[in-house]
Amino acid sequence: MSDQSRLFLAAVLMLGVLIISWFVTGKSSSQQTVAETVTPQQIGQIALAIEEEETDLQADPVPPQTTENLQDYTERTVTVIISGEESGENLVVARLSTTGGSVESWLLQGYEDYPDQNTGQMVNLAEKSWMVSREQDGTPVHFEYSGPDTVFAAEQGTAVTFVSGVSAKTYTFVRGFYGFTLNKINLDVTSTIEPGAIPVTETQATEKGYFTASWFTNKHKKENSEKIEGFEPTGNVAWIASSNKFFTIILMPETTERADGYIAPGEGGSPLVALDDNSIKVYAGPKAFNMLKELGRSTTDMIDFGWPIIRWIGKLIFFFLTTALSFVSNWGVRIIILAFALKILLSPLTTKSYVSMQKMQKIQPAMQEIQKKYAKDPKQQQSEMQKLYKEKGVNPIGGCLPMLLQMPVFFAMYRVLANMVELRGAEFVFWINDLSRPEILIQFQTKILGLEGIGLMAVLLGVIMFLQQKLTGSSSAGAAAQQQKMMMYMMPIFMTFLFMRFASGLTLYWLIFNILTLVHQELIKKKLTLDQADGKAK
Repeated sequence: MSDQSRLFLAAVLMLGVLIISWFVTGKSSSQQTVAETVTPQQIGQIALAIEEEETDLQADPVPPQTTENLQDYTERTVTVIISGEESGENLVVARLSTTGGSVESWLLQGYEDYPDQNTGQMVNLAEKSWMVSREQDGTPVHFEYSGPDTVFAAEQGTAVTFVSGVSAKTYTFVRGFYGFTLNKINLDVTSTIEPGAIPVTETQATEKGYFTASWFTNKHKKENSEKIEGFEPTGNVAWIASSNKFFTIILMPETTERADGYIAPGEGGSPLVALDDNSIKVYAGPKAFNMLKELGRSTTDMIDFGWPIIRWIGKLIFFFLTTALSFVSNWGVRIIILAFALKILLSPLTTKSYVSMQKMQKIQPAMQEIQKKYAKDPKQQQSEMQKLYKEKGVNPIGGCLPMLLQMPVFFAMYRVLANMVELRGAEFVFWINDLSRPEILIQFQTKILGLEGIGLMAVLLGVIMFLQQKLTGSSSAGAAAQQQKMMMYMMPIFMTFLFMRFASGLTLYWLIFNILTLVHQELIKKKLTLDQADGKAK
């Protein structure tokens, strides 16, 4: 069962508790012009090739390489360093190979592989080489390269050009961008990200849907890697991408607005994606909202903020965390501030719900009398209940509805905090060193019931939920009281178990929110007691 399924089950149970308790006590870039590192002879060959294409001469796009050529061939690699906007900050250190003109290494300097394990290794989005150009027999094209072994991406763009006969392949890198533009001459029109190119980058990444293929036609579409049956066309796309939970490689056509795309199974890893165009833009980096927004073409749809009905709530929460609270460096503190802000925003609903529940408790004896008196006449019993509600000014769903309205916010919080790459490896305090993973205070040697260990915040959350139900109180008797008592113990235990599997950022939010709710309920209770005392005094 995935975390999202568990969350849905938890929400159903939480809502069930509210409803049952209710009725028990009272029956939820554009490309820059750059100087290419090509020899005059090679430039002449490329110009000749273009002229031949324009006059419709039929030339072999990739001349066959002889055995003699292959014996003389020496592979070269080019290291490309893409720096960020700030001095001394590197975004990517990549390595290109003349064999196939491929990307054989793509290290993201700001993102550590398995951050909870402190490996010191950076995420490599080229676990398998991609953008490999091949001969007709499937072997990689052997290119020549005459430039330096190491190049630095410039603000106006830096080009790396590989040449093979009358064929050429040019990568253009721009400072501050996680990617490049690629232009090809006399080569296969299809550019491919090989299956398994994107690695697993998180511990225990066993959930279904960790690797996906995404693309955009008239809307965003995606398919889990394990569900792709074979080599499948996607039709004309504005972009196509292969991704894991936090990182992605996106291919975008540049010659036209759309081009034919393809997907294929990932063979246990990230899926194959391909795009037909001789000029493409490639983004290979984190699935960060602001970076994808700069790409345009609705690439931000890749970030799952939840179902359409709650997606806009998730975006508001995300912008509050990343923009309004940008002055706070600690993401855990940002989440705590968010919990306070949402508690203030939703406090009228909490107040209304708690007051309504208190009113329902007061009329509990009268309701039991009606139920007993008209036990054999359900229709009359319902009529008398309605009269009692009207007479006492009680709404039978007044306690549940406000709580139900809070559930979309909780679901939105789950989607936002579970998918924010900004939380990946983000430290909070003490042992909580990755807000995107479950908090673990006591580590198990082996998994027990799917748990890696015990988290303190989840245990505290269970205690707070128990106290909330305990302090709410009940005037029920008999079997109803026993049922409520069982739920009072079982629900906090079950929720504790679930939150031990959720991201610690979400657990932190829900813990703080419930502590604030508990305090709020006590304040409401005291106010109602004082109001009642004042009424009696008058």
